[in-house]
Amino acid sequence: MKVPVILLSLAASGVALQSTLAFVPSSSQLQLSMLPDTADQEYITPAEDRVSVDRRNLLLKTMAVSILLGFDGVKPAGAIPEQKVYSSNAKNMIRLGEGDSSGGSVYDNNPASPKARSRRAMVGCKNTSARSLAGEAIGNSRLNEKECNQLVMKGESDFMLNALTKLDCPSCPYGIGER
Repeated sequence: MKVPVILLSLAASGVALQSTLAFVPSSSQLQLSMLPDTADQEYITPAEDRVSVDRRNLLLKTMAVSILLGFDGVKPAGAIPEQKVYSSNAKNMIRLGEGDSSGGSVYDNNPASPKARSRRAMVGCKNTSARSLAGEAIGNSRLNEKECNQLVMKGESDFMLNALTKLDCPSCPYGIGER
């Protein structure tokens, strides 16, 4: 008659398998029976140097059962819940990681006040693609930053604001997209 001595749980690939070590009172042998396969039993005597079970067979049995049951231990990406973010720095890092380089700002390419219009046009003069598009609109295909700034300082900001409206990109730096 076998009396259970130790109940072990083996976790391999996300599956918990149970193995039972039982002591046979009539002899000094320790018997390992692995569930669900009890036909393949090994007897180990405590006096032997070989106290450990054949690890390869145990691993193969565990992997076979986990593969048959369909547990591969990998969680799908949709199963991980979205993390709650509390700091503004963490929110900015998440936003940058998603490809939004706007700095969290919303840019208006048609401001109401003339000063705001000239400030926005000056920002556009610093961008190469905005300058080239605005230069094409006024007939100067090689408009450099100095000439652009001089035009805006004279009060002509509409040419640049029209170019910025065409290049509008809310997730780009300064709200100006590339051509």
